[in-house]
Amino acid sequence: MSRAAAIGAAIVIIIIVAAAAYMVAGKGAASPTATASPTAAASPTAASPTQTASPTQAAGGSAASKPKEITIPVGLLVDLSGPTSGVGRGYARGAVAAFKYFNEKGIYTKDGVRVKLEYYERDYGYNPTRAVQYYKEFRDKYHVYAIVGWGTADTEKLSTQTAKDKILYISASYSAVLVTRPYNFFPAPDYSTQACAAVTWMAQRKPHGTLVLLYDHRVEYSKSPIPAIKAMAKKLGLKVYEVDLPLAATDADAEAAIQKAMQYHPDFLWCGNTISSCSRAAKAMAKYGLKAVMVANVWGFDERFPSLAGAPEKLANLVAGVSPWKWPEYMKDKPGYRELYEAARMLGIPEKDVNLRFMQGFINVWLLVKAIERTDSKTLLQKKGEALKEALESSCNGEPIKLGDITPPMRYCPGNHLPFRSSYIVVWNGKDFVFEGPITPKGVDCVKATLKASGG
Repeated sequence: MSRAAAIGAAIVIIIIVAAAAYMVAGKGAASPTATASPTAAASPTAASPTQTASPTQAAGGSAASKPKEITIPVGLLVDLSGPTSGVGRGYARGAVAAFKYFNEKGIYTKDGVRVKLEYYERDYGYNPTRAVQYYKEFRDKYHVYAIVGWGTADTEKLSTQTAKDKILYISASYSAVLVTRPYNFFPAPDYSTQACAAVTWMAQRKPHGTLVLLYDHRVEYSKSPIPAIKAMAKKLGLKVYEVDLPLAATDADAEAAIQKAMQYHPDFLWCGNTISSCSRAAKAMAKYGLKAVMVANVWGFDERFPSLAGAPEKLANLVAGVSPWKWPEYMKDKPGYRELYEAARMLGIPEKDVNLRFMQGFINVWLLVKAIERTDSKTLLQKKGEALKEALESSCNGEPIKLGDITPPMRYCPGNHLPFRSSYIVVWNGKDFVFEGPITPKGVDCVKATLKASGG
């Protein structure tokens, strides 16, 4: 081969090798357009289901492989058919609305990755055994990171297991027992602290008065705050008596309970059941002319109470309820409440259905959203429910959590998930509801009183 031919052949070989190297590099390296920047990822239009990364890719990859969207499974356990469904249906409606609203609006981790909540709703009919069955389904089939739950007996029963499984549990039960459980949260004072606020209000109105406790002696939810009520009443000088009122009371049950309560000549009644039972007791109060003031727990009193009791005028200034929050109807234009109405409009829900129960379901899901916003995508995918727990507990010494003006600033500390302690007493004056307070109970550790009685 001549020297010129040899040089030409060498040049051809070099060109072929270079081209091959370029092709290999083009297939193996990530294209700049394949990965969104933090700015692009924060835009609701930047992420689509086809851009979702798997947990393995996201947890183990570099910044270039950060997912554009994460889908996390969440369980939703509700009572649509059992004895607490009278308040449970509104709660479920609010929770579902929140899932849809925040998915549409966009949820983002603090490193700008969009998160979609894939929720699985189950009606357990207020049956703790069925709740355990659905819990296992959520955990074993859907591998949920979190559960938005419901009742006291089932939530308390599951609390040890949720801690073991590291699944965040945000419940509609505000039991004081749950305040110290590591994976249980709620955006409210516990039942006992709420009830102590009610007893404080009673003592302010009539020192050394007589209080009769109406509640179902067989139901954990109804029994939950009773030790704290007794401790606070003793501290403030109120005499206390107890009368059994079934959670699923009939009119006859309620009338029998009121007739027995009248034997003690009460100044105040506490109703520790849900609204169906408590409103029947109020109807019986009107029937028999009892002029004591009834205060119901948060699930026993809402916008419907006067009409359910059937005697709005006769019950003026004689019925009231505890609420950690002001109700939507009275706060429509305030931050946090505006989101409730925006979600309702987006989903075609009538404005009249944006009530206390709707709000309670909505804010439980919103608390989950707040947890997601306080963690990063890698930690969320690696630690799942534990990451969400730690995110909420970061409020202990860091930035508090707020749901607009619905709640005051909330702090959750390890070992103490009581986010705030104040509650309103909502009084029916015959024409409208009046919010008195907020009241913060003093002089008794109401959580401790409940835990001591329960052995917790």
